[in-house]
Amino acid sequence: MAVLRRFLSPAVALLAVACATTRAEYWDAHTHISIYGPAALDSFAAYHVSGIRDLGANKLDEILRWREEVNAGKRRGPRIYTAGVILDGPKEDSSTRWTLRTETEATHAVDSLAKRGVDFIKTHNALSPPVYFAILRAAKAHHLKVASHVPRGVPAWVAADSGASSIEHAAESMMTSPIYAGYAKTFQEAIAWWNSAAGDSAIARLKRSGVYFTPTLAFYAANVNLPADSAARAQRRGALPVLVELTRRMYKAGIPIMAGTDIATVRPDHRPGQSLLEEMQWLRRAGLSEAAVKQAASENIQDWLGIKQ
Repeated sequence: MAVLRRFLSPAVALLAVACATTRAEYWDAHTHISIYGPAALDSFAAYHVSGIRDLGANKLDEILRWREEVNAGKRRGPRIYTAGVILDGPKEDSSTRWTLRTETEATHAVDSLAKRGVDFIKTHNALSPPVYFAILRAAKAHHLKVASHVPRGVPAWVAADSGASSIEHAAESMMTSPIYAGYAKTFQEAIAWWNSAAGDSAIARLKRSGVYFTPTLAFYAANVNLPADSAARAQRRGALPVLVELTRRMYKAGIPIMAGTDIATVRPDHRPGQSLLEEMQWLRRAGLSEAAVKQAASENIQDWLGIKQ
């Protein structure tokens, strides 16, 4: 516990101690553990994280082997439910993605992943809308849910109405949606749109769709000071309370919230397990009750995965 206290903020350190003392067990809804490496599994276990949604990378064989080893008791770590591979469109760096350009490729990708035994599908933002909708159709045919970092040109409410089961990221999916829909051109205009009656209607539409929401606030907060440009840092700092407020409105509307950290690359300030405690703190700042925070880091994720509690 002394090691944990050394790296965590005082409030989160106290929560870490409480988790270790009471054996409280939580789930992380947004991880990329094959990017981080096998050390992620030990770190999650140290923080009593008992299950994760792994949203994929490019090491399908490895993550499926880890899943099998954990289930068989041969490897220490949380239960793994995985998308296996990220489905995305053409990008300069596609080393961690399966690049899809056509609807036929999209259907083939989902068919292939279903045969390999993935638990759900993960999409990213460079997919063209036709290819994205083809993925949703193919996933539905295989009874697989889709976790979406929504593509450019597809606002979150359209994705949800079309079959996406969870929307990932308050910043990159929710805040960008008015821009993708053509209702705003800049981040500031997107904020104004979300704060209007139209934004209220979009939130109500998301609620009706039954979609879940994973805001990943702690990861955004961890990246606020990364840009070298001071103006960019200031813009990120200004955006953070806006994302917290949008998360609060989603919660108040009754949209199920899931606690996810976007763990991927190794970094000392955002580690498996520790970052989940940080995300839970951000959800408290967004107005979630203590019971709702715990639900976001446990029952909601299990419900999304269809696991009997």
